[in-house]
Amino acid sequence: MASRELFECSVCRALFRAKPELTAHLKSSPVCKTVPKKRDPYAFTCESFTSHSIPSAIYSKTVPDTVVSSSRSSSSTSKTSSVADGTLLAAMEAGMKKIVVKPKRKSGLETSILSTIADGDEELITAYTSLPLDPVTGERRLNEAIVGAVTLKSKINVAHVAAVLTRAHKVTICFLLDTTGSMANYISGVKEQIVEIVDRIEKSGCVIEGLAFVGYKDWCDGENHFEVLPFTKSIAEFKAFVVKIRATGGGDAPEDVLGGLNKAISLSWPERSGTRIIFHLGDAPPHGKNVYHDGSQSDSYENGHPRDRPLVELFREMLHKELLYYFGRINNECDKMICVFEKHYGKKIDPMDSSKVGTICTAVTESVSRSISVTYRAKTSSALGTTKDLRKYTLDRIEPDWCLLPRYDGTILTFDLPNSIKDITSFAKLEDSIKKCRLQIAVNPFAKGSVRLAYYGRIFYVTKDDPVSPTAEIVDDVVFKEMIALPKVVDFDRQRYMTDLEVQTVAAKLAFEFNGMLFRTSLTPIVKLKFLMAKVVRIFMAGDSSPRFLVYEKRFRGDSPNLIKYTNNLNYVLNPEGLDDNGRRRLELAVAFSHFTHDVTDGYLLVCDLQGVCVIDLKGKETLLLTDPAIHCAKHLRFGKTNLGNLGMEKFFKKHECNKYCQALGLRMPSE
Repeated sequence: MASRELFECSVCRALFRAKPELTAHLKSSPVCKTVPKKRDPYAFTCESFTSHSIPSAIYSKTVPDTVVSSSRSSSSTSKTSSVADGTLLAAMEAGMKKIVVKPKRKSGLETSILSTIADGDEELITAYTSLPLDPVTGERRLNEAIVGAVTLKSKINVAHVAAVLTRAHKVTICFLLDTTGSMANYISGVKEQIVEIVDRIEKSGCVIEGLAFVGYKDWCDGENHFEVLPFTKSIAEFKAFVVKIRATGGGDAPEDVLGGLNKAISLSWPERSGTRIIFHLGDAPPHGKNVYHDGSQSDSYENGHPRDRPLVELFREMLHKELLYYFGRINNECDKMICVFEKHYGKKIDPMDSSKVGTICTAVTESVSRSISVTYRAKTSSALGTTKDLRKYTLDRIEPDWCLLPRYDGTILTFDLPNSIKDITSFAKLEDSIKKCRLQIAVNPFAKGSVRLAYYGRIFYVTKDDPVSPTAEIVDDVVFKEMIALPKVVDFDRQRYMTDLEVQTVAAKLAFEFNGMLFRTSLTPIVKLKFLMAKVVRIFMAGDSSPRFLVYEKRFRGDSPNLIKYTNNLNYVLNPEGLDDNGRRRLELAVAFSHFTHDVTDGYLLVCDLQGVCVIDLKGKETLLLTDPAIHCAKHLRFGKTNLGNLGMEKFFKKHECNKYCQALGLRMPSE
């Protein structure tokens, strides 16, 4: 029997009097610290493992009175006692690991599941909260039931997306045109290009559910100064109507734009259409001095025409009918009008370049591609949850005065790139590193995307050489990104950002492999592709009871370049017609990269939703710097809610045409 002095707590002493054969086991176990040796001050010992440190539920079940009390019989060798011994050892080991060992980060699968639950509906949250708590860790144990529920919700999401896509590809377009004297060439342009417009739209996989035409002049041209063709599917009927229109009339500089807009909105829009577009071509603003124009030209109705319908009512009905507005910019006369329209439309209106008549076809087809993407985002924004609470915010595009903002303590988590493609496809856990920082963040976001808000920010690092000196700081200008939708389960907010971090890290690794393989071909491209490395930051703001999580990236240096969207996570691809040679080369590189990711992972995933800027690195090398990608993956429980699985991959390849980069790499289409 073991000597009494080998055991420092009465519980162990009593236990091993009853079970002497376990003495050797404990003495050789790395988790047992009861043998009197030079003790590690940070080690967890049996002395500290008492009824105060064991959860009461475990203690009452694992340490029966027959073990604790030395006065009771020590000869009991019942089966129940053996079970209790094993449970106690397990509890001791678990308790010890909890204190001594750094807590393990959740696996990729766990992160994906918890991220989905955080964005989930009430049914999914109820299923999770009904799971039993782990008696040692106090966390809920994921089981097959919850995995199955999350998987089912993900499949429902993809099915919902498929239905939305089918409807979104049913397109109706109303052409709204100023038909006064200066617009003769544009009226002819619509008539001559309508066949090509329809042909391009249908080749993109869309169905034209209706074409309409609304022409407007001005009040000086009579009460009925409109020419209206209701929706028709007949191209011949549409052309015949436009042929009869004469570009005449117009008195002063402004025209009855608001009257024409009212006629277009009031049309009977086909219910079966999911994407409804008003494409507006005009070279003059509405009446209203200092509202829609600067007054440099004459205006017969400087305060607007008394019969003008209020703009707020026009756009309220437009939004109610889910109409999307696009403007073909011919000159700068309507720039102020567009700024006013934006305030009521609720989003930015990017005018399509229509300065040349020949660009009408390109502008219209581009508006259709954008509209399908907008319709998709609007209809799927509440996927896996229909009543999300959204953050309240006010956009402020001006960078703040940093001298007026406080600094916060934070921690930064970064993922290392996977070692190999196999690590990606086998769902291997990504290695991470954590460090402390000080940071500043703007009060209001400067931009809004479909999923996130973007804030100006700064990160401060203290140099190792002189950690005391306040001048020994490295300052990084960054962009913080925060989810617009509040998490349904606050404790899981971190997991949503971890999923974003995984997406960007995997995409960065695949871009590294893409560059390496492409530079070994005969093409030797002059531009390389790279993703901004994202990181997750955790901060405690004043007055907050829980931490705030955000993803951040470094800001673009120098002049603010325009972010170009090359693809989305559906079948949108930037139209190459409006690009120069360099722009087309970058577009080809981007879509070839998406194809490469599918090929090199044997169809496991496809990186898409590519947007970025072209910069010159320190070596003078041109780099296409990308951000915020999405990843489609055959495994529904990876890469967040933008993962559309096989559906997303099919949509990409249905539109994809291999280019010189695909051919140089020997990439295969899925059907091959």
